[in-house]
Amino acid sequence: MLGALSIAVGLTGPLGAAVTGSLDLSDFNDDVMRDMDDAMKRLDSDIAMRDAKAVASDSASIREALGYAQEYFTKKGNAEDAVRWAKQGRDLIEAVTNTVQAGDFETSLSRYDSLVKTCRACHDVYKPPDI
Repeated sequence: MLGALSIAVGLTGPLGAAVTGSLDLSDFNDDVMRDMDDAMKRLDSDIAMRDAKAVASDSASIREALGYAQEYFTKKGNAEDAVRWAKQGRDLIEAVTNTVQAGDFETSLSRYDSLVKTCRACHDVYKPPDI
């Protein structure tokens, strides 16, 4: 079950092309998303290994990256859904961390899966096809 989901790198639908075509995202720091993608992949393994310390570390990196995205899209304007998804992502990563600390790895996995879906939703709309 773990590993079946991964961050949706490379997915962009027609809606995404339309939205990204109308917003100039050239000043977005792509390295932040690449680093978050790496942390998401590690987090999947961290949960499977029940490594609370690694979960906390990778969760912090993801929370920071989602904070960057939330601030970026807030300032950019006309991207309320991106702001909402970033906030949802931050809430979900907090839930992942808290449930792991409580020893509830099944719920943590469920929250992780929801986080992946939230990231995918945003990428489908905002991720430029060339990244």
